[in-house]
Amino acid sequence: MKSELKRALLKKLNFVLIIVVVGLMIINAYYGGWKTALRADSAQDLLNIEDVIFFKKYYGNMYRVWKDSYYMVQALAPVILAAPYLNTYLLEKTNRFRFFCVSRKGNLKYVCQKAFAIALSGTIVLAFSELLLAVLTGLLTQHDTSIEFIQGIVSFKEDFFIDNPMLYFVLIYVSHIVYYFCFLIFATGITSFLKNKIAVIVAPFIIASALDMILPTALQPNVVMQPYRGTFCIGGYGVLIGIYVITGVILLMISEKIYQKRGN
Repeated sequence: MKSELKRALLKKLNFVLIIVVVGLMIINAYYGGWKTALRADSAQDLLNIEDVIFFKKYYGNMYRVWKDSYYMVQALAPVILAAPYLNTYLLEKTNRFRFFCVSRKGNLKYVCQKAFAIALSGTIVLAFSELLLAVLTGLLTQHDTSIEFIQGIVSFKEDFFIDNPMLYFVLIYVSHIVYYFCFLIFATGITSFLKNKIAVIVAPFIIASALDMILPTALQPNVVMQPYRGTFCIGGYGVLIGIYVITGVILLMISEKIYQKRGN
């Protein structure tokens, strides 16, 4: 297991992905409203210092910046999660490395460890990117939690957010981590039937997009991934990640049985 994780986490592509994800989040935050705060000092239409301070504290509020930063990452998460890791499972099916691993630890243990390593590796990279963005922007944003500056940031459980804004966003972060891990179990199960590298990367994105169109609102991935929206439902979140894990495990077991019979 340690060697699986080490191989997955120390890829050069991971560092590129982290830079790309953080960059995308900063761009989202900037054009989502943060630029208004950053430009307030030089704005020609703000004639008094009180207005400048208000705009900086309102549009530059740390929690508003965090919320505004996530839209593009939420949309691209299936590709970001799948790209570096899922292909390793396909590659090991087509070379002798898998036979070497199976001969040492057995097929069931190999498959379980491989799926866990894929899910954990992708989750760590994307979760670390979010954490890095939070630290960087936390140093450059306003932290005033007066009601006039934080109202309207969230629409789900807004009273709880106003009382405990940091805890609220910590829980959002935890929900993202759990979602990423469960989605990757699901994606591993789906792509275990595929033999094309591009299909392995694209399939999770296509399926996530299809789920957004066919599932009830509370179960849609784009809703579940944004717990600050009014359409979010804790029950829907639990059901979706449960479906991810159960479906992923079942599909992985089926594909393994097919692989064991056919050998390809």
